[in-house]
Order: sequence, then C-alpha cells, then structure tokens
Amino acid sequence: MGTLMRYSTVDLQESEIKQLWHLALNGDRDSFQRLLEKTYDLMFQYGHKFSKDTELIKDSIQDVFLEILEKRNTLNKDIPPKPYLLASLRRRLHRLGQRQKWFLPEDPFTNAATFAFEFSAEYHLIQSESTRSVADQMASLINELPKRQKEVLYLRFFQDLDRDEIAFMMKIQPQSVSNLLQEAFKWLKTQWKPVISLLPFFF
Repeated sequence: MGTLMRYSTVDLQESEIKQLWHLALNGDRDSFQRLLEKTYDLMFQYGHKFSKDTELIKDSIQDVFLEILEKRNTLNKDIPPKPYLLASLRRRLHRLGQRQKWFLPEDPFTNAATFAFEFSAEYHLIQSESTRSVADQMASLINELPKRQKEVLYLRFFQDLDRDEIAFMMKIQPQSVSNLLQEAFKWLKTQWKPVISLLPFFF
C-alpha cells in the first residue's frame, strides 16, 4: 500500500510540474513562479552533489530559470521539464567548476569525488538511529563507485527519472544508463550484500 501511495504521489507531482512547465512557457508568470517553487528543492539537492557552495548553487538555479524565461518562446514545450532543469543545472555547475578548478573534466572511468552521495535526514524513511547508521554505511559504499554510477543511482532512485530521461540528462545512450546501473549493483553486491536487500526499503 505504501509503495502504491508513493508512486501515486510521484505521478501527481510529475503531472503538476509538466502542467506548470507548459503554462510557464506560454508566458504565465504565476505558473513560472510555482514551477520554480516546486522544483527548487530537488534542483538544490542535485546541485549539492557537485558542490557544497550553497550560494553558488542558488545563483546557478536562478540563472537556469532566467535563461528559461528568456528562451521560453523557442523552448520545446514537450521536453520533460524535470530532466531538462536538472541537466541545465548540471551543465552550468560543470562550466563554473571548470573555471574554478573544482570540477574536473568528466571521465566515466574515474572515481572522481565530484558527486557526493548521502542519505539526508530530510528523507522521511530514515527515522531510527539504527536505520540512519545503515544508511551512512550504504552511502559510504556508494561513494566509492565511479562518479557516473553514483549519479545514475541518484537520478533513478531519488529523482524517479526513467532510463531515457537519465540518458537525455547525461548525454549518453539509454543502454549506457542500464549498464551503469547493472555495474553499480554488481559491485555493491560483492562489497556488502545487505545493501542490495535494503535498497528497495530506502527507495
């Protein structure tokens, strides 16, 4: 029952974001503001995976929405808004990071610590001390994965993006997304089997 309710809530949120996206691109300022409010937290959480500079992340989110406002007449209204927003923030942070030397050029084969994975207390499933302890251990293991595997796990299970949306975001093939997920799970299973059994509980 809990799982059904979760997916129902996610579907409602996705539907609302898509509706606000269409209205915002049609020039509705109230919808534009509500779109910003609805997606701000998820964008901030995603940006925080790349940088701990909160002001930089906030400014980057603002810049993304200003760019959308400027380009609203030429943007494709059928683009999935959530992947588009996250991808725009990702690109902006990447560019800024390269200038400031804290974001290294992307290499899918390195364990670059440019995508920090953590189970935040704001996830309501993490209620007890023992559960948080397991979550910390799980996050520690996940952070040993290559950057792209970590990012795919986060987008798939924390942002509920499907394979095609993740591929669009990361500019890779859908099959590459599947491969990254499979490789991540295979490695996690060899390191700590309880991780695999607990993932459905957390996600």
